[in-house]
Amino acid sequence: MLKSSIRRIATLFLCLSGLAIAQNQIAWTSNPVVLDDGPSSWPTLLQLADGSWLAAYAVFPNPTYIRVKRSFDSMRTWQQVSEIHEDGRDLDNPRLFMRADGVPLITFRSVITGQSYEIEVYQTADNGSLFQFLSQVDWDEHLGGLYEPSLATLPDGSIAAFYTSEKHQHEHPSYSQIISERISADGGLTWGPEIFAISQPGTARPGEPNMITFQDCPQLALFYEMCATENCLGHVSYSTDGRSWSPIGPPIPSTFQDVQALQTTNGLIFATSNSYDVIVSPDDATSWIDTNSHPFSHGEWPAIAQTGPTEIAVALSGAGPQGQIGQYIQFGDISNLGLDHVATSRACSQAGPDLQPCKPGRPCAQ
Repeated sequence: MLKSSIRRIATLFLCLSGLAIAQNQIAWTSNPVVLDDGPSSWPTLLQLADGSWLAAYAVFPNPTYIRVKRSFDSMRTWQQVSEIHEDGRDLDNPRLFMRADGVPLITFRSVITGQSYEIEVYQTADNGSLFQFLSQVDWDEHLGGLYEPSLATLPDGSIAAFYTSEKHQHEHPSYSQIISERISADGGLTWGPEIFAISQPGTARPGEPNMITFQDCPQLALFYEMCATENCLGHVSYSTDGRSWSPIGPPIPSTFQDVQALQTTNGLIFATSNSYDVIVSPDDATSWIDTNSHPFSHGEWPAIAQTGPTEIAVALSGAGPQGQIGQYIQFGDISNLGLDHVATSRACSQAGPDLQPCKPGRPCAQ
């Protein structure tokens, strides 16, 4: 009788454990959409006002350039609409962004290796059919590299440009690499002075910055990797205005290089990286749950987006079934996560006046 009871309890525990795992899983499509099957890297995704999507990525060989494609069926099929070239310069690290007035922007780095590094912004007036130069965020000649730009809207409506910079290696104190920030109050036409958003003297190399704004109160989270002093673990720091940031924040589990974050319409935050894991936070990046599923087993440099009420997409470079070159997209059904009630009913739990993640019950600054 005792053995039978123990067996029933063990069976019940396994069933409940299996249910918990199933509820935390994302159901990914079995075959990826091929965005491009040629030598290319660094995908970025943006939904336009009419519901269609733009994708951009760097195309090889040298000199590299940016290719732009558009989809009218939730990323299932794509057609090329434009390319961005600069004579004698390599273009890479593109990131798409939607300005508040509905004009799509793209930022990327423009390079003559070992000689010239520039972070530039282009804009399009026709949903990607033609991109034209708008501004230069920062530049460096010979001293060190500039990499990995991204754009974000701040609470006051201005635009922040984040990027990694090696320009301060020869200063005292010396910074191997920092995350720099410049702010534009005129839609990206001109940029203000450099802000040391995330920095640590010495060999630390924070990079790959990308920012989200929490839905339930005006708080910001900046996601990034921390290399050299760590094994490129993802981290998150907080701000109330996008101009001053908390110190290097807590690590994000199950991440390695290029952590990219997305907040979905139900308030959940998803993150992925070069580790292939997709993790989810129901409490504004305070805690994380592993979804126990991977959209890919090969590739690097992810982009993540929401394509429907219960669907997300992850794009990855070199992510063919056997690691083939090119750009690939997988779609994940998030309806079985079982976290909607947590995300929609929680109290404001993000960064408060102390620029650290608040706990439920401690109100955040409004």
